[in-house]
Amino acid sequence: MILKANYEFLFVGRDEGSFLENYTYEVQENRGAAGQVFLCLEIQNNASEAEVIGEAIFQELKTIFFEEMALEGYLRFENALKGINRRLHDFRKGKLNKHIGVMHAVVGAVEHGALYVSQCGDSEAYLIRKRFVSIVSEGLSDPHNKEGDLFTSIANGELEPGDFVLFSTTRLLRYITKIDLSRMVISSNVARTLSDLRDALSSEILGRIGLIGIGTTLVTEEALIAELASSSTLAEDELDPLDDEPVGRLAEKKYTSRTYLPRGAIFGPVFQQARKYGGLLVQKVQGADLFSKTGPLRRFGAEFQYRLSQDKGLTKDKILVAFVGIILLLLLGIWFVRGSQVRNAELLSLDTKLQESRQMVSDAESRGLTDKTAAGVILDAAETKAKEVLNTSHHRAKALEILSQIQKTRELLDNIRRVSDAKVVVDLSSGGVSNALGMVAGKDRFFVYEAQKMVEVVLDKVQKPLEFEANDPVISSVYFDEKEVPVFFSKSGKVYELVNGSIRPMAAQEGSFRKGVQMTDWGSRIYILDPGSDQIWRYPYVKSRGSFGTAEGYKTAGDVKNGVALTIDSSVFVVNSDGSLSRFYGGVKQPLQIDRAPFTPMVGPTRVYTDAEMTSLFVVDSAGGKVFVYYKDPKTEHLVYMQQIVIDGLKDIRDVSFDKSTSRLHILGANKIYEVQM
Repeated sequence: MILKANYEFLFVGRDEGSFLENYTYEVQENRGAAGQVFLCLEIQNNASEAEVIGEAIFQELKTIFFEEMALEGYLRFENALKGINRRLHDFRKGKLNKHIGVMHAVVGAVEHGALYVSQCGDSEAYLIRKRFVSIVSEGLSDPHNKEGDLFTSIANGELEPGDFVLFSTTRLLRYITKIDLSRMVISSNVARTLSDLRDALSSEILGRIGLIGIGTTLVTEEALIAELASSSTLAEDELDPLDDEPVGRLAEKKYTSRTYLPRGAIFGPVFQQARKYGGLLVQKVQGADLFSKTGPLRRFGAEFQYRLSQDKGLTKDKILVAFVGIILLLLLGIWFVRGSQVRNAELLSLDTKLQESRQMVSDAESRGLTDKTAAGVILDAAETKAKEVLNTSHHRAKALEILSQIQKTRELLDNIRRVSDAKVVVDLSSGGVSNALGMVAGKDRFFVYEAQKMVEVVLDKVQKPLEFEANDPVISSVYFDEKEVPVFFSKSGKVYELVNGSIRPMAAQEGSFRKGVQMTDWGSRIYILDPGSDQIWRYPYVKSRGSFGTAEGYKTAGDVKNGVALTIDSSVFVVNSDGSLSRFYGGVKQPLQIDRAPFTPMVGPTRVYTDAEMTSLFVVDSAGGKVFVYYKDPKTEHLVYMQQIVIDGLKDIRDVSFDKSTSRLHILGANKIYEVQM
């Protein structure tokens, strides 16, 4: 039987302004698909360039994957992902703020029955096999990748008849259970499956998602052979009477790019062969019965009987051949039995590992209530065992299920709070804001800025935007309590203030300010984080002159080379690009212990926020779409991890502000401000 892959596209939900597209491309050979590539893509916060980016990365995918067909599929898929990463780096280099939007994508390929998958962002790929749903894209993103590549890992495996693969730009299991999803799947009718899925999701999802469905079905070899025969003529004397199966370990004979079984070929007792046959997958699993119609001993016997029938009479040569044949049959039987024993022992060992891994997950859930560190060690051990099974050819679905449970347990112990009903305080798009970078809270109002303009928000009303100096993008802001005005910091190192409805530059005694990545204030001073110079610059405000004094180097011990943001509550807290936190006091780096540290790492932190009157410290993981919340223990001076806040539908958080009087956290998206009660 032949394994075929059929696919369909679908978009579900209402348009929410992001770019959404599905792509596919396949190479045909002898009227069958030799290979197919897929891209299920969403790009947010870059409407003007998203289509160009999508076309460019898909061009890289299909060009590289089908370029050097002599290489195995995994290597070509890996090379294609490297090409996509290079193109994305090129796009970033052409942007002042290196921002090309937030991408959620699944990249996939199907060739010769093998599935290759990679992903980034919130997108996911699912494999539904025998009513069991596995998230095959889980763990593929690498938040610690130092090169900034979006696609870093590949999941691959062999497809089976009746499998259904689903690519989605978002996490479907937020809106539908695994059981309901599995019930909808009809692998032989992809369009019907996606239609049923659309009906189930339409009333649940908040935005718009893209889906690609791939179903595998079997067709008979006879049907394929008939099709091939109709397009090619084979010489009768070139075909062996036993060559009724177009499957072989070696392509010894070729007829117009089609392979046939060599004369007298004998296969091992247990094997799985996948071959490109007329562009389709030919896959067989043999060895369950040595003497079955297609078993190796039966084939040998048929071949032997055919050879004897070519001459009349029983000769010494024939008797010798028969004796040798019997010996070979016995040897093959012994080999088969021993092979089965070894295989059974291997399966028993893998089953034991899976059972141990399941028990460890259960133990970790109980232990995590009192000792999160110990629970983490147990989960790591369970993950190691499950991955050992995943790396074999057996029980992969069970291993994937356990790995999914391990991830859910980590999220449970990390107290990830998913907010589905966050209040929208103001829609900034009414004031022309589509790509907000940050905000500061003043007295009864917010000041929100983009790279070249800012708007003032009073209650829920967006005021007329004010422009900054051209070609000098603003990257940070703080409400300067000394003057009770918002102050803005640009990429070139200029400082602006908002006074009486107009933006004007501020001066420093040395003529200009040092460049950096973020600015904050403490008392009558502003502080600029400058990782390039490994320093935090401090500028005192001289009220009598209405300007700032000379820069002072605040830091005297420790380093801030990887710092991305800072905040002050008498100590200076710096969040680094890897998600770690540093604390400085009196210019000297202090020990900082984080109790109950989260299992889930930060993907791309951009802001850290607190003040002297707050008991909490917030870290914005913009790329991960989360806000990490820590309690500042006044007795130990430790940070105690508390929770992660995720707003459903908000995948790119830009900034936060906390109202101490109402205990409300305000979260800034690209064009909205949300409110969450703490």
